Amino acid sequence: MKTKWKKVLTGLLAVSMCFGMAGCRSDKRETEDSLVYLNYGAGIDEFTDNYNTELYGMNGNDVEGPDPGCFYVSEEEDAEYGGYFYMYPTSFATNDWASLNAQYYKDNKITDLVASCYRSKDLYQWELCGALEGGYACVIDEEDWCQDLWWAPEVIRNPADGKYYMYFSAMAPQDYGVEGISDSSNDYDRLHIGVAVSDSPMGPFDVLYDTDAKTGKRIPTINFMTGCNTEYAWSVIDVSPFFDDDGEFYLYFNKHTDDHYSHLNGCWGMKMKTMTHADYSTVSCLTVAGRSNVSSTPGKIESVVEGDKYHTDEGGINEAPFMIKHNGKYYITYAPVGFSSAGYSVIQAVSDNPLSGFEKIESGKGNPVMDGSMFGYMNGTGHHAFAKKGDDIYVIYHRHDSAYGWDKGYGRSICADRVSFVTNEDGVEVLTASGPSRSLQWLSEDISGYKNLAETADIKISSGTGVQYLNDEFIPFYTVAQDLVMKAEAEETTITLSWDEPVSVSSVMIYNAVDIESAFSKIADIRLKLAEKPEWASKEYDYAVIKDLKLPERYYPEDTKMYISCAPAVAEFDAVKVTEIQITLNSKDKFVTVDKLGDDNPLIKLSEIVILGGVE
Repeated sequence: MKTKWKKVLTGLLAVSMCFGMAGCRSDKRETEDSLVYLNYGAGIDEFTDNYNTELYGMNGNDVEGPDPGCFYVSEEEDAEYGGYFYMYPTSFATNDWASLNAQYYKDNKITDLVASCYRSKDLYQWELCGALEGGYACVIDEEDWCQDLWWAPEVIRNPADGKYYMYFSAMAPQDYGVEGISDSSNDYDRLHIGVAVSDSPMGPFDVLYDTDAKTGKRIPTINFMTGCNTEYAWSVIDVSPFFDDDGEFYLYFNKHTDDHYSHLNGCWGMKMKTMTHADYSTVSCLTVAGRSNVSSTPGKIESVVEGDKYHTDEGGINEAPFMIKHNGKYYITYAPVGFSSAGYSVIQAVSDNPLSGFEKIESGKGNPVMDGSMFGYMNGTGHHAFAKKGDDIYVIYHRHDSAYGWDKGYGRSICADRVSFVTNEDGVEVLTASGPSRSLQWLSEDISGYKNLAETADIKISSGTGVQYLNDEFIPFYTVAQDLVMKAEAEETTITLSWDEPVSVSSVMIYNAVDIESAFSKIADIRLKLAEKPEWASKEYDYAVIKDLKLPERYYPEDTKMYISCAPAVAEFDAVKVTEIQITLNSKDKFVTVDKLGDDNPLIKLSEIVILGGVE
């Protein structure tokens, strides 16, 4: 696995600093009495993936792996390890231990290292940081019950003891000889929830266990066959931890297929007595595939009553649950149809209770939360986690490496995008993602140090509607938010951003429409009203000007015609102090023009404007 650290310098003085950047001009400026043409970079190299990582992030193939668990640790929570997002995909080390000679291994008979641990400040540039050899975070020794099919780790910090607890699913050996662990030859009959603990989010995590009274063998601390008195093995995967506001602790998980209870596949949950032991009287079914709602008697796993039919059968699968709470409502999110499907996505159901009453949101009113297959350039955007940092919420997920179907490539890579809550037409607040994105995204101020100055600008448009959506820091990809954009139908429209006091500006990002029919191919004119003479200028000018700022071809390549939704046209330059920025759009610069469609609709939509600056 590799992590790319990308940095592209752009400048106003040297041609070489702009080499290879789409839209760059030479340093021989065309000038008029009142304006100067500004040298700039287009944010990302036209031929490589290089971009300025101090300002932007972009989903790529930097970290391979499925099923990411991810969370943020603040410096207030942990002075030593805080200030990072930590992420753990499903991952296994080799079984050749001849080279393992670190001190940690001397007193342990190792059978596997699992859970690669990465950390990041921005969710795009990841550093492999697991405490064990190879960057792994958890060690399995030969006495542990969890010897194979080790999947989907998620970690949470317990504020009561300051320790980090990892939850995962794994398979016990066949013929283990312990009551409550099946001796079935079906591997899926032997899937259990495991718990491990560490003083650090990087590990090493040690597997916690109970001891079987008869055999002395290690057994899982959570076992539904014994806890719920089932006749046969009751296998689960994709376990996800959640602390409620009142301090109560819950686990959510997927009922996996097995020999006897596959018909109960869906998302389940239960309250925990401790970090390691469950209150089995609370075990409840929350969702099942193809049904809008479901009910069950807590603690009685065979009591599931299916509710109304959902708009799709979801391929018989609801898996990879994750719980998030907002304004007193509980949102259980999950993935339907199976990980190999292009439509593996994120769906939500909402309730007032953490263990019952969940209702799936209707299609177009908040579902899907995210589904790359709707756009064509990203597939399999399913198994996910949400990570909160301050007021910001991000979804971290895997996607198929191939945009053309699972049969074209089996790899999966980690991606991240912003998530927001919006109110749908029924008055319900719902989750919706600003993605999946395959273009430059701005980094928040607490990461980059650069402010989004559009937030504090007074914005006016010469014609059109939706000016209030240009600086809401939200990029609407889905039907539930399709009207939260600026719309202009005039032949020419000018957007003016102004500030009472001069601001230092380093980058302008103009985010396009979600659909190509309303998208621009270039921005006709950008004028920055100068508040003072730049150091590089030979005299004072009223305006620094950029003409014909093109959307980079990578967002609509000629060979594939695969339009990348909501991608930005970007101008990056040495900081200039301004009091106003004027951005002019022309309907003749649409991708889909009157001659191409025979359509006389000049409508252009903008999703967002981001102005990065505040740094001299």
